[in-house]
Amino acid sequence: MQSQPTIKKEWHLMLCELHLPTMHGKTNDSDPNIETHYLIHDLYNPTELYETYDSDDSDDEDASYNRIHNAINYLQQKYVYITYEFDPVFHNHPTIRNYYKIVSNPNYIQPEIGQYIILPTLEAVAVLKTFWIRIIQRKWKKIFKQQQHIIKERCKLHSLQFRQTTGYWPTHCKHFPTLKGMLYNL
Repeated sequence: MQSQPTIKKEWHLMLCELHLPTMHGKTNDSDPNIETHYLIHDLYNPTELYETYDSDDSDDEDASYNRIHNAINYLQQKYVYITYEFDPVFHNHPTIRNYYKIVSNPNYIQPEIGQYIILPTLEAVAVLKTFWIRIIQRKWKKIFKQQQHIIKERCKLHSLQFRQTTGYWPTHCKHFPTLKGMLYNL
């Protein structure tokens, strides 16, 4: 019987990277779906970072900032090297078709907010919160733009006259998009 993963309930600031078996390795003891997870490169407790930045000791602030900054620079340089070296071993991911496009993005390595999970195979992986925040932000921006367009259409004279005579908006501006159901197609 396989044991359940250990989930740490608190949120952490972390640096993560997608698991690539040819880079990170995969053994018979590894989780069968490890390549679908984000591996944690480094983990930072936000409250500790906040307390460090809140203190009067500037050496602690510099040390915390340098730790994060150095880790980001290291990972970014690693992925720049990998993406410029056209080695098919590093460009073919077993489950993610656009892996190369994801890791070649300059913003691929950045601090993320997430929970970390220790799998029964003792591999530390992350569930990212910021990923979903970005999806919701993009959806909301799209809906807001549609709402602005409908409002402009409803302010036009022919739309107002149609509404006054029939009691309904014209078909091209009848539906007013809302937040309800905005994530139905995910």
